[in-house]
Amino acid sequence: MTRRRYDPASGIAIPDDAPRPPRSGPRADRAFTANVLGTLALTVVDRVSIGASRATRHGANGPAALITLLWYPDRPIAFLADRLRISHPGAVQLVDRLQVDGLVERIPALDGRTKLLALTPDGETAALAVLAARRDVLERAVGALDDEQVRAFADAAGAMLEALADTLLTSEFMCRLCDELACPDARCPVERAEPTPPHRRGTGYGVPDTRDR
Repeated sequence: MTRRRYDPASGIAIPDDAPRPPRSGPRADRAFTANVLGTLALTVVDRVSIGASRATRHGANGPAALITLLWYPDRPIAFLADRLRISHPGAVQLVDRLQVDGLVERIPALDGRTKLLALTPDGETAALAVLAARRDVLERAVGALDDEQVRAFADAAGAMLEALADTLLTSEFMCRLCDELACPDARCPVERAEPTPPHRRGTGYGVPDTRDR
């Protein structure tokens, strides 16, 4: 059994082999910041998940599927599976459930053989409700900052996102619930991240931005 030391000040039990970050200085600040970031990230995820679950069902992949098809309609199931990093059979089952609920429909492609996915009117309403629930949580958090802090946080968060965007697939997965209208391609830190191919940056990962044309 691991030996532990009880800290009377905090009331926690500290294993003897637990890493002990510095008490002061830059390294202590980084350890504290990393821990606060982890708590913030988990809290945001929890609250967004609660809000999304009220707007739709089907677990975590349901809201992500609706948001994906909101921004990228008329795509095959393979596109959805890649975007959500789930197996093709898993994507088929997810789409089946969404279709039963009247949120997604399969439409024939031009070749007459392939089926493409599109949101129904109810599906679009549900997707927008997911975005609204997510936005409420995030705006509440950002609302605690003044304008200068918002700019500084955006720069810091962007740098961290760039550091975590390992591959194109990971990058697309990271953005599966994004409000893409709030994050233009030219500002998106994930778009800027390596090793995204330079010729695909600023194009929504292969989807041209035609909003201003």
